[in-house]
Amino acid sequence: MADALGAVLVAEIGSLITRVTLVDDVDGESRMVGHAEATSSADLPYQNVLYGVLEAVAQISEMTGRQLLRDGQLMMPQSSEGNGVNHLIAVTSAAGPMTLVITAIASAFSGRSALRASRATYTTVLQMVTLDEATGRAAQKPNGGSWAERQVEALLRLRPDAVLIAGGLEHGASAPVRRLAHLVGLTALRPGIADQVLPGRPVTARPVIFAGNGAIRDQVIAALSDRAEIFVVENLRPTLDQERLDPTRQELARLYEKLILPRLPGWSDLQRLSAAPTRAVCAAESLLTRFLAERTGRRVLTVDVGSSASTMLYAAPGSFHPAILGAVGTGYGLTELLAQRGVEAVARWLPFPITTQALTDRLLNRALRPQVLPSSREDLYIEHALLREALRLTRDALLDEIASADYDWVLATGGGMIHAPQPGLALLTLLDGLEPDGAHDHPIIDVYLDSLGLLPVSGALAELRPDAAVSLIDRDLLRNVPLAAVLVLLGEGSAGAPAAEVELTTVGGATERLVVRHGDIARLALPPGRFGQVTVRPQPAVRVGLAAPGETVSSEGGDIAGSLLGLVIDARGRPLHLPADAATRRARIWEWLEALGVEQGGNPYAAGAPVPAEPAMAMNGALAPTLAGEGVTLEAPVAGTGEVAAGPTGGQRISLDELRAEEPTRSPSGPVPAPDDLDALRKTVETPKKGGWFGRKR
Repeated sequence: MADALGAVLVAEIGSLITRVTLVDDVDGESRMVGHAEATSSADLPYQNVLYGVLEAVAQISEMTGRQLLRDGQLMMPQSSEGNGVNHLIAVTSAAGPMTLVITAIASAFSGRSALRASRATYTTVLQMVTLDEATGRAAQKPNGGSWAERQVEALLRLRPDAVLIAGGLEHGASAPVRRLAHLVGLTALRPGIADQVLPGRPVTARPVIFAGNGAIRDQVIAALSDRAEIFVVENLRPTLDQERLDPTRQELARLYEKLILPRLPGWSDLQRLSAAPTRAVCAAESLLTRFLAERTGRRVLTVDVGSSASTMLYAAPGSFHPAILGAVGTGYGLTELLAQRGVEAVARWLPFPITTQALTDRLLNRALRPQVLPSSREDLYIEHALLREALRLTRDALLDEIASADYDWVLATGGGMIHAPQPGLALLTLLDGLEPDGAHDHPIIDVYLDSLGLLPVSGALAELRPDAAVSLIDRDLLRNVPLAAVLVLLGEGSAGAPAAEVELTTVGGATERLVVRHGDIARLALPPGRFGQVTVRPQPAVRVGLAAPGETVSSEGGDIAGSLLGLVIDARGRPLHLPADAATRRARIWEWLEALGVEQGGNPYAAGAPVPAEPAMAMNGALAPTLAGEGVTLEAPVAGTGEVAAGPTGGQRISLDELRAEEPTRSPSGPVPAPDDLDALRKTVETPKKGGWFGRKR
C-alpha cells in the first residue's frame, strides 16, 4: 500500500477567482476536507497570484480549525497534530492565451486542420495566411502592393507568440510550402525594443511549428535557420481525407507551458512551493475527461465556461476531441464573444424586455468590470444568456471536428455555472447551449454540476498521486454533484399538443405519470440516492433515442439515478427553435424557468407590466440583494465563501473599439496532458460493466 499522502492544498487560479481545496487522508482515503474561494490577485495592485491562494487558505484554516499559515506563509510539512500541509499543487487559467498565426496552403484543408489543432489549448488565432488567398482579386492591392508584401506587413504588426506552418500532402508539391516558410522567415525575428535592435542586444527567434509535408522538412529548416526556433512534428494533413492532429496539439500544449505560463504574475513564488509543475486548468480537465470515459466506457462531455476562455472536451473509449476557445468568455473574453455572436443573439435568451442599446451598455460595462457580480434578476439572466452563447460557440467548434457529439454524460463546471442560484437555471442554460438530443443507444443523458470545482482539482492531484485523485473522484466529485437525468423527445408537433406519456417508477416507491406536450420542459422528482425505471409512450411522430417513431421504450429496472432535479423531459424539439415574436419568446422562456423551479408565481414581465427596478429572486431559497448606499452585497451559497461584495454597473456608454482598447489583455491558459499522464490513472481502471440502458417494448 502506498504511503499516506497527508494534507494537500490544490489551487485553481482563475482570471477572476482563485479556488483552493484541502485534501487529506480520511479513513485511509483522500477526501476533500475544506474548500474556499478568494478574488484572484494576478492584477493590480498585487500582481502575484500567490496572495489570492493564501487568502483562500486562510479561510480554510478558519473553517476547519487547522493552522495552515504561520506569519503569512504556508506551514510545510504537516505536523503530527494535523496542522500545516505536505504539498501544494496549482493549476491555472489566468496566464492569458497564446497568440498564434496559422500559415497554410489551402484554407479548406490544411488551414482548417491547423485551426482544429489550435483548439487543444488556450490560444487565439490572430490571422490565417493561406496561399489560395494569393490569387484572384485579393492578390494585388490598388496601390500596387503584392499579397506577399501585405502578409509580411501583417505578421510584423501582429507579433504572434508562435507561428504554425501547415500544408502539403505527404510527398506532394513542395514549392508552396517553401514559399510559406520563406514568408514566415522574413518576420520570425523579434527585436527586443520596438522595431529596433540595439547593438549587442540579442534578438529573439519566434517559435515556429512545422506540421506540413515531411519530405521537405530539411528545406523548411534551412529556410528558417538562424531566424526562428523550429519545432517539427508529423504532417497534420498527410492526405486529403486524413488528419493527424495529436502531434501538433501536443507541441502547442508544450509550447504554451513553456512560453505563456511563466508570464503568470507570481509564477516563481508559486513554483517554489509547488510539489508538481503548475499546469493549465484545461490540461487537468482533459486528463479527467479521458480517464472517466475509459473507466466507465461511456461518452463524456466536459464543459467549462469561464471569464476568459471556454472549454468543451469530448471523450469516448479510444477517442478524445478538445474544443478550447482561449479568448471567448463571459468577462475578460466578452468582447470576443460579442464579436462572434452579436448582441441580438444574447438578447433572445432574456425573459424580460430590453432595448438593444440598453443591453449593449450593460454588456460593455460588464466587459470593463468583469469582477462585478450580478446584483439583480436581470443581471443574472444576462449572465446566463452569455453562458448560453459561449456554450453554443464552443459546441460549434467541437462539431467542426466530429460529426456528432453522441455523449450520454455531461460534466459542467466554471464560475457562472458553479454560482447559479438554483440548479434549474444551470440545467436550462446547459440544455439551451448544448441542445443534447440523446439520439444514440443511451438516450438518458446524465448531467452533473461540479459545484465545488473538483474536476480540475482531481486532475491536478493526479499529477502527484493517481490513487488519491481516483478516491476524490469517487467519494466527493461523483457522489455530490448529480444535477439531473435528461430525456429528450425527438420529433416535431404543434405547440401544446401531447408529445408523450412518461411514467417513472421509483424502486421501493410509487409510480408517477406525466403527459408532456410539445414545446414544454417537464420533470418528475427522483431524489439523490434513489433509483427508478422510466417508460416512455410517445405519439406516432415522436421518438426516443434510436427507437422508431411512436415506439414505446423502457429503461431497465433501477437504471435512472436520483439527482437534484430528478428526471427532466425536454420536448422542445431539435434543433431548438425559439418563437420569432419577442413577447411570445419571453413568455416561453419564463415558462421553462417555472418548470425547472427557478421562478414561482406570476411573470413580472408579462405584456403591459412594468420592468421591476431591482426585484429579488430565489437563490437556493433567496437571492436577496441588500443595497447599501452605492454598494451591493450579494449573499450566495458558495461553499467556503462568505459574503461577496459587488458594485452596481453604471450607465456609461462606450464603443466596442474603445472597449477593446481599454479591456484587460488577460485570459486563460492551458495544454492537453501528455499520454503518460493518463497511463498512471489508467492502472486504476476496472473493466466497465456491460448493460443496456433502454430495452424496447412493443
